[in-house]
Amino acid sequence: MARRNPLRELMHTALPPISIQKRKLYRPKLSEVKQIYDILNRYVFDNQLVRPSIQIGVYKKYWGLCLGHEKFQRKGTYCKIKLVDKWYCVQWLVTTLAHEMVHQYEWDVLRKPMTHRQSFFIWKSKLAKFNIDLKTYHGSGKWFKYQDFTKS
Repeated sequence: MARRNPLRELMHTALPPISIQKRKLYRPKLSEVKQIYDILNRYVFDNQLVRPSIQIGVYKKYWGLCLGHEKFQRKGTYCKIKLVDKWYCVQWLVTTLAHEMVHQYEWDVLRKPMTHRQSFFIWKSKLAKFNIDLKTYHGSGKWFKYQDFTKS
């Protein structure tokens, strides 16, 4: 029997009907977001990342954002992650958080600027093993048409 993989379980959770996704948005608590962060860190990043400060709030221009601090310290993280407080589904949250964690990896581990270039996309195949599509942006228009991140 295969071992339980909570990341695969999250990404294979049944999607709510589109009408529910639009009307009754998924609102995770900060503790749940931190738990998802820890799961992603374990299964994708081999626990190389230190959980940064995570803020959940109302942000109109982005789903998520990773901010890097200019001063590097000897240990810990040099980032802060901001996420919106409302999602269409848990998969959207996981995909966005994974995207921001790739930026954190660039900044904290590689000590390079956060970009959407080569050091960012080296994670695409590893994330794809868990049905997480790494893109620079996920729009909601095609999501409601296809319910598929690869087409959004």
